Amino acid sequence: MNYKIEIKNIESVTAATMSYNGPMTEATKYFPNVFKSIKGKSNGAPFFCYHNVDQETGIGKMELCVPTSETPNRMGVTIKEFPKTKALFFTHIGSYNNLPKTYEMIFKYIHENNLTIKTPWREVFIKGPGMLIKGNPDKYITEIIFPLKEEE
Repeated sequence: MNYKIEIKNIESVTAATMSYNGPMTEATKYFPNVFKSIKGKSNGAPFFCYHNVDQETGIGKMELCVPTSETPNRMGVTIKEFPKTKALFFTHIGSYNNLPKTYEMIFKYIHENNLTIKTPWREVFIKGPGMLIKGNPDKYITEIIFPLKEEE
């Protein structure tokens, strides 16, 4: 498991989004609906936007997002602008099975550095399993972005 930690300015992004409430492990099954709604015309890496996650049950309230300049043509898929933000930025390289360890490290870093985060946070899938070929999970790349609460 490899990762690096940075504080970055994250640029705004326009994405087709679909709300999802349910088991986090099942969310990827619905991603094709978002891609179909924009006829596959994405202009960036797909991502999950997490609003709330129950760690005990694995149930999450989230949005499935695909960056695009297209207007979605399906019910339940809308277009949304995610604003520019200052954020804690992590690059996770490796299997999704190791993400819990990465999140443990992230929350430790947040606590030790007295940072205040805000929701939603994102998992951006830079390199992962393809639609037909799973690929090597040890080479998956996931960016984890936690927006920071600005000091008042």
